[in-house]
Amino acid sequence: MSTSEISQKHVDGMLEVIERGWSEPVTLRRLAAALDRQAAYLGRLFHKEVGITVRECVTRIRLTHAADLTLNGAKIEAVALGGGYHSKKNFYRQFKRHFALTPEAWRRTGHEPSAVARLAALRVGRSKA
Repeated sequence: MSTSEISQKHVDGMLEVIERGWSEPVTLRRLAAALDRQAAYLGRLFHKEVGITVRECVTRIRLTHAADLTLNGAKIEAVALGGGYHSKKNFYRQFKRHFALTPEAWRRTGHEPSAVARLAALRVGRSKA
């Protein structure tokens, strides 16, 4: 297996762990344990291959799931808490920073993000580099 294939395998593994555990605390330490690799190595590799940090990726995936849940009528506070945010204020700040709308405005406009499409976009962006 080439170095490139190994890198791809590690990044794909990290993306899968992040997607599966999006509502739980996802850290480099947790990813390292899941892939039996060192956290610092995985952090550098992820940033190099995907172009964003693991933390940013987790935030994007959480917010995409939150946006989907918001559109499906879930209570915004429940979405925030269920999505791993400990503070409704922080959730609103992150949501507005990411989508340029509050969760309520997002719901009213009827946008339809797809977590799967976002994850695919991360992988496509990585493979073009």
